[in-house]
Amino acid sequence: MLTQEENNISVVLNEKRIFIINNNISKTDLIASLVNAACDEQPSIDKEEILSVVLKREQGISTTLDTGLSIPHARIDDLNSFEAAAAVLPRAITDEYGLQIKVMFFFLSPSGSVFFPQHLRLLAMLAKKFSVSFINELVLCADKKEIVRKILF
Repeated sequence: MLTQEENNISVVLNEKRIFIINNNISKTDLIASLVNAACDEQPSIDKEEILSVVLKREQGISTTLDTGLSIPHARIDDLNSFEAAAAVLPRAITDEYGLQIKVMFFFLSPSGSVFFPQHLRLLAMLAKKFSVSFINELVLCADKKEIVRKILF
């Protein structure tokens, strides 16, 4: 649960789910990889269904900000906790709208109305933390441990 006072991404993300992607990858494949990572401890979640929902949403409205942060996400029935995964892309990829993606933060949140304020707080926290300068620091880091430290703390 994300309370109003919590400002730490480590509440929803852990080191195992942070990746550095140095090779060329499509936005769809990147989202698929993060869906798999975020759902790895939720065997009841249908990863293909989640991927389909997220990709359909991305077609309607891109979640890529002009800062270089992309935040694909979905609210899911029968989910009781937030699940997340993130990737840093030292070689940015360009989305279908011409925006560069340097960091992708994927998350799922429970669809219950009690979780909606937390969902909005997480989006706001991500937009605030992942400023242009912070993203540029991340993509210049060669060391995963340093990236993890910067993102989680």
